[in-house]
Amino acid sequence: MKNIIKLILRYHFTIIFVLLEFVAFSLIVEHNRYQRTIFSTYTSTLFFNLSSQIKEIKEYFGLQQENQRLVEENTILKNKIEILIGRLEEVPEWDSLPLAPNYYSYSGKAINATYNKTKNYITLNRGSDEGILQEMAVTSRDGVVGIIQNVSNHHSIVLPLINTNLRVSAKIRKNGYYGSLQWDGKDYRYSYLNDIPFHVNVEQGDTIVTSGFTSIFPEGEVIGFVETVDRETANFLTIKVALATDFRKLSDVYIIGHRRKEEKRELETVAYDQMQNNE
Repeated sequence: MKNIIKLILRYHFTIIFVLLEFVAFSLIVEHNRYQRTIFSTYTSTLFFNLSSQIKEIKEYFGLQQENQRLVEENTILKNKIEILIGRLEEVPEWDSLPLAPNYYSYSGKAINATYNKTKNYITLNRGSDEGILQEMAVTSRDGVVGIIQNVSNHHSIVLPLINTNLRVSAKIRKNGYYGSLQWDGKDYRYSYLNDIPFHVNVEQGDTIVTSGFTSIFPEGEVIGFVETVDRETANFLTIKVALATDFRKLSDVYIIGHRRKEEKRELETVAYDQMQNNE
């Protein structure tokens, strides 16, 4: 209390001046119609702008929850579609549908990631307790992200397209020619599609998608778009691909599983072993 009194005594001239200014301003506004109208107009405008800014801030902070809700709804809808197509897969006229009835998906979120190394990784907030397994595919709303490599109870590690250890079977959507997509460890925005024969017609802007051969990714998931085509080599093209997924701002993802992957893998292993024994 003593300090407050000292402060008042020290600045009493300033305090009196401010109070008198406030009284004078109040008298002017109170007894003059024109000044009162101007003051009222400016006050209303100020409060309207302030209210608008507060509303925009609240809406901005609500976007994350809204986005998460949309991702979860989208995951539910995708699974419902897969179930519906699965029930219809025995009907011949539905055989040509571009949807994959053997796949199902979960929603997830990237909680840690690197993009400037040669062996990059992404950590997700989903693990074995939520049904996540090794070698499940990971995509985003823009395109392919990578493959699940390690899983704990509540988290999982993704080997992304921007890891030099990962190869993905990919094809050119317009003509079906397929090859192997592998990152060169340099720019996180680009990768390279290899093993495409020299005679294949490939142009800038062509879409590169997953081939569906490995039972990890559904066929037709967007990987990226042709940036350049190098025809200087003798037998195969060197195709630079601009990746559809921006790994520097990756957040919400879809984790995709295949119901019959093990069955397919076991059959292929048996067939391979038989061919080896017959040679």
